[in-house]
Amino acid sequence: MPFKRFQITTLCFGLLTAISFFAGNPASLVGTAQAQSVRSTAEDAVQLIRNYYRWINQKKYQGAFNIWEKGDDGYAVNGQSFEKFAGGSSDTASVSVEIGAPSEIEGAAGSNYIKIPVVISAMTKSGKAQKFAGTYTMRSSNMADDKSWYINSAKVRKVE
Repeated sequence: MPFKRFQITTLCFGLLTAISFFAGNPASLVGTAQAQSVRSTAEDAVQLIRNYYRWINQKKYQGAFNIWEKGDDGYAVNGQSFEKFAGGSSDTASVSVEIGAPSEIEGAAGSNYIKIPVVISAMTKSGKAQKFAGTYTMRSSNMADDKSWYINSAKVRKVE
């Protein structure tokens, strides 16, 4: 069936609009295509730890919990459910974190690992100051489309 003049005009106008949009902003196409293949950096892992404590400080426990790597059961790899995680933070009035220099990124069996040292200062709702120190081990996958960092483990202890 032959195209009518109106259909051809509509088709050309649509293509022209699309071409002019992407020609004016070609980075949007390239950035989207590369976003899934770009390797996560040490700075990305450090920023994730900052976000983790910012969300805890803001009582946005779901966002903080989502940073933990999950098992097939939906629990964090440390065995915590969301309910247990949120309950463990419920007495915290405020929290801040000092982040040390991260280790070099190490690769192993399709994954990247990085260790991030932290010193955490917290205030309970009753006004008691607490200090913790330790290291987070972050993991990103080389095999999945999502190359984001997740908390793989934490060795954090209370200090005096």
